Amino acid sequence: MIPGQSLTTGQKPLAEVLVEGELSPFEDESLYRILRKSFDIKHPSYAEIHDEDLSTRVNVIFHYPYAKTLFTEVLQENWRDLKELFKQVSHRRGRAGAAFTFKFVVPANELVFKSGVLNEHEVASALDQIGHLTPIVGQMLRPEAVQEPLERIEAVFDKKGDRWHEFRGSGSGKNFVFDDSTFRWVPVLKEQK
Repeated sequence: MIPGQSLTTGQKPLAEVLVEGELSPFEDESLYRILRKSFDIKHPSYAEIHDEDLSTRVNVIFHYPYAKTLFTEVLQENWRDLKELFKQVSHRRGRAGAAFTFKFVVPANELVFKSGVLNEHEVASALDQIGHLTPIVGQMLRPEAVQEPLERIEAVFDKKGDRWHEFRGSGSGKNFVFDDSTFRWVPVLKEQK
C-alpha cells in the first residue's frame, strides 16, 4: 500500500477523468455514472490527442491510495462495471486504438499504470491485474526495497508477456527502476557519451 491519506470532500474520495480524443455520449455518461457511485467526480474533461497511434486515451485519477480497499470497499462491483466499459471502448475503437491510464494519487506520491493500445481481451487482463497487484506493489515499496522515497512510480503493460512491467520511479531528482532479480529499486545510471 502506498502510504498517505485520500483527498476527500464529504464522504467520498475524489476522482477525475481526462479523455484525450473522444468518447461517445453513452460512454461519457456511463463512465460518469459508474464512478460517481463511489467518488466525488465531475463529468470527464476533454483534450486533443497528440498520439497518432490512438483515437482515445482515458485517464482516470483516483485521489486515493493504491490499496486493496479501493477495489473491495470503495469501488466494489463498480470496478467490474468500469472494466466492462473500458473493454467496450477498446472494442469500439478497433484499429483506431484506445489506451487507458490509471493514476493513484496521495499527497506524498503517485502510482501510474499506462496501458498503451490494447484490444478488449488485453484490456480485461490489464485491469484485472491492476486490481490484484496491490500486495505486490506494497512489497515493492517496503522500506528495505526503496533507497529513497519515491514521488512517482510508473508501469506499462506488456501485451506479449500479459503483465505490468518496467516499473520506474523517481524522487529527489533521481530516477530508479525496479529490479525483479533483487526485488529492489536501483538507480538509473546516466548514459555516458
